[in-house]
Amino acid sequence: MNKESSMPFDLTGRMVTFGLDATATDLIRAHEARLLPHVGDVVDAYYAHLARGEFAALMRPDALADLKAMRVVHWRLMLNADFAAIRDHYLHRLGPRLVDGGFPRTIFVVAAEWFVLAFGELVDADRTLDEAERRALRRVLTRIAFFDLALSDGSRDLAWID
Repeated sequence: MNKESSMPFDLTGRMVTFGLDATATDLIRAHEARLLPHVGDVVDAYYAHLARGEFAALMRPDALADLKAMRVVHWRLMLNADFAAIRDHYLHRLGPRLVDGGFPRTIFVVAAEWFVLAFGELVDADRTLDEAERRALRRVLTRIAFFDLALSDGSRDLAWID
């Protein structure tokens, strides 16, 4: 049984709307092992970027390790295309933590862009992939990031209400 078949219908339907059908999720999962070893470095670069910009004041040293650890978990789930777990991670961990930390909604957009660009660069640099596979994988990474962005928006609202 694949992961999509065990998800609530509404989540699966929304995945398809974003172009995340079985072919897309199979593709990202097939390349998960090549991208996972880089998650920690990508997360470190992401938070270093945040610390240099408009979010610098929110990068409190006492919270940074926890934020990084949650982001590592989250991006690992994305690279596994485990959208039910992503949704739950937002609802129970990441969403509330970002609300409690005072992060604005735009942080989700920055995270989506960073995910697409950083992992896209890794895909582009991998010369073991042919050009068609690189393009397909980048397309799936982009779809995953924007689907994740849609999930994040709802989770932030629920965390704020709670």
